[in-house]
Amino acid sequence: MRTLNFYLLRHGKVDGEPALYGHTDVSVSKDNQHAICRALLDLNLPVEYIVTSPLKRCADLAVQVQQTNQSLALSECDGFKEMNFGLYDGVPFAQLTEQWSVLEQFWQQPAQHSLPQAESLQCFHQRVSLSWQALVDKAQGDTLLICHGGTIRMILASILGLEWANPALFSVLQIANQSLTHIKITYLENTYPQVCFIGTPLQLSSTRL
Repeated sequence: MRTLNFYLLRHGKVDGEPALYGHTDVSVSKDNQHAICRALLDLNLPVEYIVTSPLKRCADLAVQVQQTNQSLALSECDGFKEMNFGLYDGVPFAQLTEQWSVLEQFWQQPAQHSLPQAESLQCFHQRVSLSWQALVDKAQGDTLLICHGGTIRMILASILGLEWANPALFSVLQIANQSLTHIKITYLENTYPQVCFIGTPLQLSSTRL
């Protein structure tokens, strides 16, 4: 028997107007990334591996953390990207006033009302679930996964046996920026997950921002 810890960190608040940022490669400010990195290091998590979404709001932080301890193994995984919101991805809400009814339908029933040219919620859930299972299967040590709010929600839905199509996963389950979710996996003949905590915010010092 062995037990591994997986710490899922959502990236910091991005620089940009309010919008659906999925595959749009928007940044987090350098000062905020530095503050998140320092707050994460203060926790002294016993991780040996970092896995990150390749989008720079996650990958920039992963590189910064790895540079503080170059014994950490760092890898990227496309499967942990945020959902692709199609034609509306990265477009400020202020520019989508004529499309607001379409957005409202999506928010109310995201599984039934995909956005134009967007990834479906079902495909998103399948992509993330497969990537998560692959990570769990091949993990050799405690791992920090730096990714996105939607990604973390789909991982939790998979582990907890929740209905991935339930809009409450997005409207009720709070996964804030720079928050940490801890999942423990026990390996026997099968794998046995435990969700230790969800969406616990990192404590960022105001002097670091």
